[in-house]
Amino acid sequence: MELLTFIKEQTIDGFLPLKSSYMAMERFSCTFREVEAMALKHNITPLRYKRNQKTISVEEQYTLFQSTVLIIGCGGLGGFVSEILTRIGVGTLILCDGDVFEEHNMNRQNFSSPKTLGRLKAEVLKEKLEEINPALQVRTITTFFAPEKDAHLIHEADVIVDALDNPDLKCLLARLCYEKQKAFVHGAIAGYYSQFATSALLEPLYAQKGDGVEKKVGNPSFTVCFAASIQSTEVVKLLLGKPHLQTPLMGDLWEYELISL
Repeated sequence: MELLTFIKEQTIDGFLPLKSSYMAMERFSCTFREVEAMALKHNITPLRYKRNQKTISVEEQYTLFQSTVLIIGCGGLGGFVSEILTRIGVGTLILCDGDVFEEHNMNRQNFSSPKTLGRLKAEVLKEKLEEINPALQVRTITTFFAPEKDAHLIHEADVIVDALDNPDLKCLLARLCYEKQKAFVHGAIAGYYSQFATSALLEPLYAQKGDGVEKKVGNPSFTVCFAASIQSTEVVKLLLGKPHLQTPLMGDLWEYELISL
């Protein structure tokens, strides 16, 4: 029996259950990713994506599966963006961060806990994300992003996510993506506030040099989750060719406003 025939026989109401994917792996000596690729290619949706439907078609689900996203920074924003994209079905993530989890990260950074303190953030995320989605491919770069040596990573991705906390480096990354005509999603947070931009230069947003405002007002967990959701939405829109943010935007969780910048 061929893998595709087996998958078709295992579908229930058009969906492939998780247990059937594991059965296929054992019977056909293939990977979980190969099973999911075969299913999606033939318009069969893995059951875990059932609630994506009506919003994301099976054809679009396959597009996400075939996509690669580079996330630079695996702290607050990067941790939550990576989980959201993993759960929605993006197939390949490249995670770049040379930092380790510290105690002051635990108020807001996804997967930071007493057990992960001192461990490399990118490696922890890889471990946790692969548990969530066995079809996911995760590549880790456990050094800090440096434009002069890491520009090749940008070529490998369909969308680049800015989850950095250094304004100067954010601007350099945005300009590099702009020059290489690569889709880019910017995010930043401070207190109750966040800002976003898609495929835009960032110098106008950072006219004042120095550390980011978050060093003065802090980063509560709810702002991180909100901002990561906006960034993740932009990533999915870009990957699926849907209308996306055209001008920079500020989110104000104190007044519950979204303001064009």
